[in-house]
Amino acid sequence: AEQKARDAFRHPVETLEFFGVENDDVVVELLPGGGWYTEILAPYLKEGGGRLIAAGPDPEASDYARQAVEAFDAHFNGNPQRYGTIELTIASRQSPGIAADGEADAVVTFRNVHTWMAGGYADKIFADAYRALKPGGVMGVVEHRLPSAWDQDLSARSGYVHESFVVQLAERAGFELEES
Repeated sequence: AEQKARDAFRHPVETLEFFGVENDDVVVELLPGGGWYTEILAPYLKEGGGRLIAAGPDPEASDYARQAVEAFDAHFNGNPQRYGTIELTIASRQSPGIAADGEADAVVTFRNVHTWMAGGYADKIFADAYRALKPGGVMGVVEHRLPSAWDQDLSARSGYVHESFVVQLAERAGFELEES
């Protein structure tokens, strides 16, 4: 009930429809955190025969990251009848990629761009996403928007990012803005 209460603010159905996610797709969710969107994506993809790849933090990076990955894995992969099997990969400055090249129909991320900016690896993650996608695949990005009158801090300490800056990151990786 607590998680569903957030639907009114996050609009998950509308968001996934906007991204064009179908339930038979291969989807990479970048840095799923506690799994708010995973709770929606995993059963949806399982139902349609799709697959979910969760590209999380490197568990070797810190005790916190290791514990987060272990908790995520135990919750989701510990309940395959509800969520199916979620493949775990790493999205970090050092990781070789988030999925096999050309494997995914969609790569989605929810309020993570500022984290990559703060860590100095935003360009790498966008490039990894581009490589992971099949031709015609979509990268869907949700991020807190920095008001256009404010200056963009390149480390995004506020957690807010100019939409134009996200578009620049994506274009440098090879993407074209389709819709916003």
